[in-house]
Amino acid sequence: MIAMVSAKCSPGVTTAVAALATVWPHRLLVVDADPTGGDLLTGWGGAWLVDGRLNTGCGVVSFAASTRHLQAVPSEGLAGHVQEIPGLEHVRLLAGVASRAQAAAIGDAGWQRLASATRDLSREGPDVLIDAGRWASDTPWPLLGEADLVLVGLRPNLRHLTAARPLISVVRELVPITRLGVLVTVTTSREADRVAQATGVPVGVELPDDPSAARFFSDGIGGHPSHRCALLRISRTAALRLHRSLTPPDTAVAPGVVEVGVA
Repeated sequence: MIAMVSAKCSPGVTTAVAALATVWPHRLLVVDADPTGGDLLTGWGGAWLVDGRLNTGCGVVSFAASTRHLQAVPSEGLAGHVQEIPGLEHVRLLAGVASRAQAAAIGDAGWQRLASATRDLSREGPDVLIDAGRWASDTPWPLLGEADLVLVGLRPNLRHLTAARPLISVVRELVPITRLGVLVTVTTSREADRVAQATGVPVGVELPDDPSAARFFSDGIGGHPSHRCALLRISRTAALRLHRSLTPPDTAVAPGVVEVGVA
């Protein structure tokens, strides 16, 4: 389980989640847990939402409603609430809330149930990639607490670094430093090094500043970028490294196995 969260608007977290999911080397559940209103369905999935291949009825809200009488939820509880991303057979999406009011209705107990279900799912084989949105009082902390890795998204400028420092302090109280990193969108590796020095946190993912490709993954604008574009090339390397580093070799699931709750 990998969770991404930001302290400032537009650090590239949602774009990174969509780009990494596209080239992920293993079965993957993408969870849109942004309490301010998820953008993965209406942005990255916008064209498929318009043509009816994705819908707003399946996602975090329907999961929370159907499990509201339970304390802990196994991975089977995700069945019926996830959707396949067209053209990406290895990816399933648990769509996010449409408003803060829906997030408030889910509450901490709802996020806790989702954390237990996704944690259970990750033990069965699929990876889980979580977009936790921008840091706020209603951030889904149970999901971050269960994650094997928490990445704080930011850009290499003063206002992002200033905003990220208190968030990093809060996350360090929740997870050990070995499970914490930063996600940076940069033009040079030197910028990434400066971010690591300024935050005291290692760079977990370094992605290029590729505006034309990013527009597709953040807003669904334009055609699908070429797999040779900078964003997808580097995302592919990052996804493979993350998957391998967080997956014990003796727990790999054989190709072709269908996991409960994600099929």
